[in-house]
Amino acid sequence: MQIIDRTPIATGDPVIITEMQENMRLDADLVTCAHAYSQTAAREIETYCALALLDQTITCATDNLPGCDVALPIGPVAADATITVDLIEMDGTTTPGGRLRVTYPAGYGATSGGIPADLRKAICDLSARLYDFRASGKAAAMPAATARICARYRRVAGSTVAGSTTRQSTETKSYD
Repeated sequence: MQIIDRTPIATGDPVIITEMQENMRLDADLVTCAHAYSQTAAREIETYCALALLDQTITCATDNLPGCDVALPIGPVAADATITVDLIEMDGTTTPGGRLRVTYPAGYGATSGGIPADLRKAICDLSARLYDFRASGKAAAMPAATARICARYRRVAGSTVAGSTTRQSTETKSYD
């Protein structure tokens, strides 16, 4: 399945600003500058883990008409979520064709309080790394501790249900 679009529903920040400030040990006048790094870190973690941290509408399409099961590429998906499935042509129009377009809500909630604390910490750690490497000319690699936290949430395929105790298979990838 291919992701077509992520549309934010929640407009908040993925971490509380004071949480980020304390983690990065910044003076109050530098917090505004560092805020962009937290947004970048959150997007990086969302992409790496195939997660929606804050509530989003996910729209994706299958490559061809699938069999019985369709794995949702981004989670978590709430147990009571409404999932819309349209049969579409290869050009994306809604005339019946050979692909499915799936639209559904995903995310931990509308505020950063719904995001697990360890993922918020991972965002803060990656933000600090990006901030520290901002003028070095070098690419900032994901810290090992951040990668380990993310590995617990990383999805290979399938959907998770928010609040579920079942886990998807995970793959660990080192950025060191």
